[in-house]
Amino acid sequence: TMRHAESHDAVLDDIDAYVATLDEREQRELDVAEAAIDVAILLHRARRHRGLSQVAAAELAGLRQQAVSRFEQPGANPNLASVVAYLHALGYAVEVRAIDPEEDEPAAIARLAPAS
Repeated sequence: TMRHAESHDAVLDDIDAYVATLDEREQRELDVAEAAIDVAILLHRARRHRGLSQVAAAELAGLRQQAVSRFEQPGANPNLASVVAYLHALGYAVEVRAIDPEEDEPAAIARLAPAS
Protein backbone atom coordinates (compact mmCIF):
# COMPACT_ATOMS: atom_id res chain seq x y z
CA THR A 1 0.00 0.00 0.00
CA MET A 2 0.99 3.62 -0.39
CA ARG A 3 1.03 4.14 3.37
CA HIS A 4 3.41 1.18 3.80
CA ALA A 5 5.72 2.57 1.11
CA GLU A 6 5.80 5.97 2.80
CA SER A 7 6.54 4.30 6.14
CA HIS A 8 9.35 2.28 4.54
CA ASP A 9 10.83 5.46 3.00
CA ALA A 10 10.67 7.21 6.38
CA VAL A 11 12.58 4.36 8.00
CA LEU A 12 15.25 4.52 5.28
CA ASP A 13 15.50 8.30 5.76
CA ASP A 14 15.96 7.73 9.52
CA ILE A 15 18.70 5.17 8.83
CA ASP A 16 20.46 7.51 6.39
CA ALA A 17 20.28 10.31 8.97
CA TYR A 18 21.74 8.03 11.64
CA VAL A 19 24.55 6.80 9.38
CA ALA A 20 25.44 10.43 8.61
CA THR A 21 26.16 10.97 12.33
CA LEU A 22 28.76 8.18 12.51
CA ASP A 23 32.41 9.06 12.88
CA GLU A 24 35.04 7.55 10.57
CA ARG A 25 35.75 4.54 12.84
CA GLU A 26 32.05 3.77 13.24
CA GLN A 27 31.54 4.07 9.47
CA ARG A 28 34.38 1.57 8.87
CA GLU A 29 32.80 -0.83 11.37
CA LEU A 30 29.46 -0.49 9.58
CA ASP A 31 31.16 -1.14 6.23
CA VAL A 32 32.79 -4.30 7.63
CA ALA A 33 29.44 -5.50 8.99
CA GLU A 34 27.74 -4.85 5.64
CA ALA A 35 30.49 -6.75 3.82
CA ALA A 36 30.06 -9.72 6.19
CA ILE A 37 26.34 -9.77 5.42
CA ASP A 38 27.09 -9.60 1.68
CA VAL A 39 29.49 -12.59 1.92
CA ALA A 40 26.96 -14.63 3.92
CA ILE A 41 24.25 -13.90 1.35
CA LEU A 42 26.60 -14.74 -1.53
CA LEU A 43 27.50 -18.11 0.00
CA HIS A 44 23.84 -18.90 0.72
CA ARG A 45 22.74 -17.96 -2.81
CA ALA A 46 25.59 -19.88 -4.45
CA ARG A 47 24.64 -23.04 -2.55
CA ARG A 48 20.94 -22.62 -3.32
CA HIS A 49 21.73 -21.93 -7.01
CA ARG A 50 23.26 -25.41 -7.16
CA GLY A 51 20.11 -26.81 -5.53
CA LEU A 52 22.13 -28.09 -2.59
CA SER A 53 21.17 -28.49 1.04
CA GLN A 54 23.74 -27.46 3.63
CA VAL A 55 24.46 -31.15 4.22
CA ALA A 56 25.07 -31.84 0.51
CA ALA A 57 27.27 -28.73 0.13
CA ALA A 58 29.24 -29.75 3.21
CA GLU A 59 29.84 -33.22 1.76
CA LEU A 60 31.15 -31.74 -1.51
CA ALA A 61 33.45 -29.38 0.39
CA GLY A 62 34.65 -31.92 2.94
CA LEU A 63 33.08 -29.92 5.77
CA ARG A 64 30.48 -30.50 8.44
CA GLN A 65 26.98 -29.07 7.94
CA GLN A 66 27.58 -26.75 10.89
CA ALA A 67 30.51 -25.15 9.04
CA VAL A 68 28.32 -24.42 6.01
CA SER A 69 25.66 -22.99 8.33
CA ARG A 70 28.28 -20.74 9.93
CA PHE A 71 29.49 -19.55 6.49
CA GLU A 72 25.96 -18.34 5.86
CA GLN A 73 25.83 -16.31 9.09
CA PRO A 74 26.89 -12.64 8.87
CA GLY A 75 29.16 -12.92 11.94
CA ALA A 76 31.20 -15.83 10.55
CA ASN A 77 33.78 -13.69 8.74
CA PRO A 78 35.47 -16.62 6.92
CA ASN A 79 38.87 -15.94 5.41
CA LEU A 80 39.24 -15.62 1.64
CA ALA A 81 40.98 -18.98 1.26
CA SER A 82 38.07 -20.75 2.99
CA VAL A 83 35.48 -18.96 0.84
CA VAL A 84 37.40 -19.77 -2.36
CA ALA A 85 37.87 -23.44 -1.40
CA TYR A 86 34.19 -23.79 -0.52
CA LEU A 87 32.97 -22.16 -3.73
CA HIS A 88 35.41 -24.21 -5.81
CA ALA A 89 34.02 -27.37 -4.18
CA LEU A 90 30.56 -26.26 -5.35
CA GLY A 91 31.93 -25.89 -8.89
CA TYR A 92 32.32 -22.11 -9.02
CA ALA A 93 35.21 -19.95 -10.11
CA VAL A 94 35.79 -16.91 -7.92
CA GLU A 95 36.63 -13.41 -9.05
CA VAL A 96 38.22 -10.87 -6.72
CA ARG A 97 38.16 -7.19 -7.69
CA ALA A 98 40.06 -4.27 -6.22
CA ILE A 99 37.78 -1.28 -6.78
CA ASP A 100 39.16 2.26 -6.85
CA PRO A 101 36.53 4.14 -4.83
CA GLU A 102 37.40 7.44 -6.51
CA GLU A 103 36.62 6.07 -9.97
CA ASP A 104 34.24 3.26 -8.91
CA GLU A 105 36.11 1.09 -11.40
CA PRO A 106 38.16 -2.09 -10.96
CA ALA A 107 41.86 -1.34 -10.54
CA ALA A 108 42.71 -5.05 -10.64
CA ILE A 109 40.81 -8.31 -11.15
CA ALA A 110 41.92 -11.84 -10.32
CA ARG A 111 39.93 -14.88 -11.45
CA LEU A 112 40.54 -17.82 -9.13
CA ALA A 113 39.53 -20.89 -11.13
CA PRO A 114 38.96 -24.24 -9.44
CA ALA A 115 41.81 -26.73 -9.62
CA SER A 116 41.16 -29.25 -12.38
